[in-house]
Amino acid sequence: AARSPLWTARSLDRHVETLRVPFRPAKDAAKKLGGTLNTAFVTAAADAAANYHLRLGTPVEYLRTSMAISTRTAESGGNAFSLARMLVPTGEMPIDERFVAIHEASLAAREASKSAGLDALAAITSVLPTSLITRLARQQAHTVDFATSNVKGSPVPVYVCGAQLLEVYPIGPLLGVAFNLTLMSYLGSLDMAMHIDTAAVAEPPLLAECLGDAFKRLAKV
Repeated sequence: AARSPLWTARSLDRHVETLRVPFRPAKDAAKKLGGTLNTAFVTAAADAAANYHLRLGTPVEYLRTSMAISTRTAESGGNAFSLARMLVPTGEMPIDERFVAIHEASLAAREASKSAGLDALAAITSVLPTSLITRLARQQAHTVDFATSNVKGSPVPVYVCGAQLLEVYPIGPLLGVAFNLTLMSYLGSLDMAMHIDTAAVAEPPLLAECLGDAFKRLAKV
């Protein structure tokens, strides 16, 4: 089961919060701490979840998240990926310590995904009916508190009908989690959309504020 004492209810009510932060400070912080930009991203999400619970008087030591792990190879191309679940620390701690803990958990999750044969599983699910895949995904999602996904964007301007896209906020599916935070890097910025089930997260602006604060702390490490 999911671990949050606050994010227990689910509904069809939706809310979206967005955040844009500079790419370079987050990337530099990740490098300084010995990890990747994706680790910084998941750390910020976990830190936001931690402080959301703390500010509402219900601290929680760990939450379970899912993250997309690329399974793309030079031969396969495309955006092949699998989902890995892991526990992330959400107790009170400095953000650099949270980063290190999540970096180690991410490495373990990647190794576990390899040994679990997720590539073979992905091949099997590709021939299953969509309705069955959706039902299985929803059942698994009920064991996860929140989801994250980091989508690589374009390093050059993108145009639609002659007009340049200034910002790009990708909205990921919820599939039974409290919120899905999806990131796309674009033109030197990290554009994020937080897709929220408001039955679970009663105060979306507070969660978004905590996310912004997390990136500010990361930039200062």
